[in-house]
Amino acid sequence: MMRKLTRTIHILAVCIFVGSIPAHIVLGQLANSHLIGGGTMETFAAYQQAKYGLTIGLTTAGIILTLLSGVALVIRRKPLLRQNWLRAKLCVVAAIAINGAAVLTPLAEQMRDLAVAAVETGALDAAFHAAENTEAIAGAINLALIVVAIALAVFKPQLRIRAEAA
Repeated sequence: MMRKLTRTIHILAVCIFVGSIPAHIVLGQLANSHLIGGGTMETFAAYQQAKYGLTIGLTTAGIILTLLSGVALVIRRKPLLRQNWLRAKLCVVAAIAINGAAVLTPLAEQMRDLAVAAVETGALDAAFHAAENTEAIAGAINLALIVVAIALAVFKPQLRIRAEAA
């Protein structure tokens, strides 16, 4: 029963994490469209604040819960760790978490702060666009890693390590 509960939590956590990403993208596009369409800097900043709140509230919380529930599942079935596909998946998930914590979350905070500062100055600092470009690259990397993690979990490839010929 406990394993089923942990698996349910794990699946929900993955859904929260992965499901928050399209909302994050849509909020960013709405903010940009609003600004391009002659909207106010206040509304642009509000979109960026919502995007940052989403990053902390759902994306970060989702990945943390995914990691914790995933570790709990592995601890309960240690022989699974002998499976190379699972080891590879754990490495990929670690890379996703590191990219999110070290790159994407600080960028979301920086972009929010720059958008809020733009309300006072009336113009976006060039650093905003640089951060936005970096976010696009790091976000695409995370999406690719997410696809790899899902593929590993679904297909469970053998990933045998070949012994070197003597």
